[in-house]
Amino acid sequence: MKKRWLFLLVFLVSFALIVTGGLLADENFSQKNASEVQQFPQVSTSISTSDEEYVEPNVTPLSNSNQNKPVWYKNQVVVLTYHHVTDQSHQRYVIDPDQFAEHMAFLYENNFHPISLSELLRFIETGVLPTENAVLITFDDGYESYYTKAFPVLKRYQFPSVNFLISGRLRDSADRKRENMTTPLSVQQVKEMLASGLVEVGSHTYSLHEQEAKNEWGELGPETAPVYREDLHRLEDDQEYRDRLYVDFTMSRVGISELVGKPIETISLPFGFMNETVLQMAEQTGYRYVFNSNPGVVRADVNPFAIPRFDVGLREVDVTKLQQLFTKAKNEFEGERS
Repeated sequence: MKKRWLFLLVFLVSFALIVTGGLLADENFSQKNASEVQQFPQVSTSISTSDEEYVEPNVTPLSNSNQNKPVWYKNQVVVLTYHHVTDQSHQRYVIDPDQFAEHMAFLYENNFHPISLSELLRFIETGVLPTENAVLITFDDGYESYYTKAFPVLKRYQFPSVNFLISGRLRDSADRKRENMTTPLSVQQVKEMLASGLVEVGSHTYSLHEQEAKNEWGELGPETAPVYREDLHRLEDDQEYRDRLYVDFTMSRVGISELVGKPIETISLPFGFMNETVLQMAEQTGYRYVFNSNPGVVRADVNPFAIPRFDVGLREVDVTKLQQLFTKAKNEFEGERS
């Protein structure tokens, strides 16, 4: 009887060990297979990360971001000219600060791309333009309102621009703010704007931005034209005229070159006046690019000594007229392509 119970006990213990060992082996096998078959760790989420099934909501693909922005023209540049930005003057070549801000907003909202002066000159030399709808924003005269009124707006949009300075007026002394004189930029203001990388400068002569008598009856003309010599009671002769231009153009170019630390090769002619002598003296004194005030679009084949511009720095040029200007440029571009 004892042997039977002993046999039964041994049988039960052996059976239990076999069953337990089998269960442990199955579990190890399952874990081993799981580690070999499953390529990614299991994630406790109900959201699929498949590229085909998951799209982040309310996000416009980058490839569609410029679909609706208009192309007005290519391979040409519209050059805009401003002068004084103020609401405190009754002069003709003045634009109100709010009006100027509307002009810049129009450019930004309609996909225009202001370029730098350097990019325009590279386009003239090589025919390569970095963008469509290219615009160059220029200022004449070097007034302080460029620093106080225009530059903050340009900086907000990161629009580059160029200011053609009357270098004889450029100073930091107290007489910069004389009565009955539109305050010019100071040297420090120019240096600050140059450091921003958004501003370049050129020449607007040293001191030939006034009008002088052009005949014995006292009729006035630009100082870049021949003037009447009161002391000699006659019009200056050709050599006197050339010498006067040569001295002024050289003083301006050398002075501004020293200010910016590189050669200045651009000049904007006061009142847009030019003749053969003016252009010859500009070239002889080291200028390679001359801007005038004749309206027109700049193309790669432009004469670098006759670069046209549109004068839009006037009260009567509202956003509607600005749009008309660009619409005309667009129509001419499309007409040339057809």
